[in-house]
Amino acid sequence: MHVRPFFWCLLVCSCLGALICAALVRTAAPVIMQLQIEQPPRAVGWTTLELHLTDPQGLPNDEAQIVSSARMTSMEMITHQSQVKAVGQGIYIARLHLYMAGPWEITVMAHAEGFASLNQTVLVKVM
Repeated sequence: MHVRPFFWCLLVCSCLGALICAALVRTAAPVIMQLQIEQPPRAVGWTTLELHLTDPQGLPNDEAQIVSSARMTSMEMITHQSQVKAVGQGIYIARLHLYMAGPWEITVMAHAEGFASLNQTVLVKVM
């Protein structure tokens, strides 16, 4: 049985197309975020959050851009005072000024190149 050269070319082109597509199309891997509040939030001073970012294998991710925000759930109040600092080993410190007692919703958004963006929301009661 003899295979025509056209089919050999078709097979080679299909394989090359699949390899090129696999090399160029990047899928976003998930990032894992653990969020921890150091102490119970108070209406006086800053609330400190400690974030741990790792990839699915558990390796720390130090290349993320972190944005944190907070809003009061019982009324229209949003805090615009937020600071995020990378400490190293996948640890980030976020500080928010929650200036009124009551229920607050803290949202942390993380984005790193090659990883899927992540949003995590925590409900806290400020005393």
